[in-house]
Amino acid sequence: MRIIMVISVLFLLGGCVSQTTIDGKQQPDSTFDPVQAAKTRLALGLQYLQSGNFEQAKANLERAREYTPNDPAIHNGLAYYYQQVQDFSQAEQFYRSALKLEPRNGDTINNLAVLLCTQNRYTEADPLFRQAAESPGYVKVASTYQNAARCAEQRGDFKAADSYYQLAMNYGANATMLETYADSLLRQSRYTDARSVLERRARMPQFTAQYLWLEVQLARALNDKTREAQYGALLMNRFGQSSQANDYRRLKQTN
Repeated sequence: MRIIMVISVLFLLGGCVSQTTIDGKQQPDSTFDPVQAAKTRLALGLQYLQSGNFEQAKANLERAREYTPNDPAIHNGLAYYYQQVQDFSQAEQFYRSALKLEPRNGDTINNLAVLLCTQNRYTEADPLFRQAAESPGYVKVASTYQNAARCAEQRGDFKAADSYYQLAMNYGANATMLETYADSLLRQSRYTDARSVLERRARMPQFTAQYLWLEVQLARALNDKTREAQYGALLMNRFGQSSQANDYRRLKQTN
């Protein structure tokens, strides 16, 4: 499930500037800026986390917290770190501490909701998704409603999932969202609705392997062999090495 993290700081590595005193000892320069240093450490920590270097990621994130212990972005970064190493208790603790520092931050609320959903804590996650979407100034409403839809599907509540997908599309549907929704509809055998969503997806540029595979599945469900063959050929020609192409090969073997 997609995690929304907004860290808009990408600074070059900067350390504590020092100067030499008369007796030869080093002392911090009075120009040292702890806020700037914390942002630098935060950016580094997230970069290390992305590359899979968890030790350096934690070291930089903890150093950032030493510099500015009440920065909610740093608490979010640590929460995301602990989420990646699957220490969910610590991750939740840092998301909640970030919210204490900035209670109306929609990104943090969304992140916490996703974390709870991955632990099957649906009754706690669902209202948080709605709270995030309704947060003042929050712009990632469509993504949050899509997260809520996938969480509802995970708990088997397809009616709620459908409502959330509709809300997500109202706020701006992208190709991935439409493909995810169409896949959900196909798994429910709602072929008319799936066709409507895929028609909307077809009007967007850059077909994907997933989109073509969904068209194949819909055509097969409707017993439209011509359309199935057309989209199957496109899938094989454009994305012959994809997992969807492998699924199509297996499908053809069952004919």
